Amino acid sequence: MTQEPDETLPVILCLHGHGTNGAIFRHQARNLTQALQRRFRFAFAESPIETPQPGIGVLPYFAGARPYRRWHRDARAAAGPFFDATAEDAARERRLVRDALAAHVRRCRPVGVMAFSQGTRVAAALCLDPELGSGIRFAVLLCGFAGALPLDGADSAGLEPRVLGLPSVQAQGVNDPWAAKEAKLAKKSCFDPALARTVQFRGGHEVPIAMGDVVKIANEIVAVYESLPAL
Repeated sequence: MTQEPDETLPVILCLHGHGTNGAIFRHQARNLTQALQRRFRFAFAESPIETPQPGIGVLPYFAGARPYRRWHRDARAAAGPFFDATAEDAARERRLVRDALAAHVRRCRPVGVMAFSQGTRVAAALCLDPELGSGIRFAVLLCGFAGALPLDGADSAGLEPRVLGLPSVQAQGVNDPWAAKEAKLAKKSCFDPALARTVQFRGGHEVPIAMGDVVKIANEIVAVYESLPAL
């Protein structure tokens, strides 16, 4: 049973994947958030950018949960390249995303960020942002993609590589079709591999829901949080 959140608990900001939204991600992650409800509150953000294309696994269950949303458009987006988009379009959207994230950070002051799929690139960018990421102390990446989405309107190719000294929990489905490719890119990850706790779960490119997998991930999240030095 879900309890009323304790307002004194630390907050984890949650970022959905491509072609979903905050409400869908809340439902997808319900087993994980319920397992951690005595330790954290969860704030589910929504991208300000709508997309007509549902994400992987969204249909048919969430057919009535529109509008679907995305965080960015580029060649690595799940929907593929947008041939009619200009560089100015992409820069404008990235500024919209940063403004939306800034509002969430100001409101809930998260100590951690949890993201799925495309949202993990936004999570990395949020942690890298010297203003917005200053209070974030750990990350939870579910079926993550390597690399960070720039939030300042710049092209991602112009980003200087930087490794974050933040602990992370990285969960990947054993049947995720992108897992092998992303493993090769892991060396370019913004999150220090030496500080990463990895969990493999039974499934593909999806938010884990089997309780055995959920408990493993939840235990790692608690362990990471408890290992943080006192402020």
